Amino acid sequence: MPWHYHTSIRDTFYVLEGRLRLFLRDPKEEIRLEPGESYAVRAGRPHLVTNGGETSAVFLVLQGVGDYDFVPLT
Repeated sequence: MPWHYHTSIRDTFYVLEGRLRLFLRDPKEEIRLEPGESYAVRAGRPHLVTNGGETSAVFLVLQGVGDYDFVPLT
């Protein structure tokens, strides 16, 4: 997923298989997730999601209650 943020909802990533890398801004941070691990990105925080391994990654994205939007960053 390219760089983006959500105005009023939180993304929670939960890894089922493979590895996931999340890059965050404000503040700058990198999170690496393995199967069984999760991480929540607060509303308004820019983030980029990539595959963190050599095989396919299978993960769930849970989004909080609220109006969904996808605000891309350039």
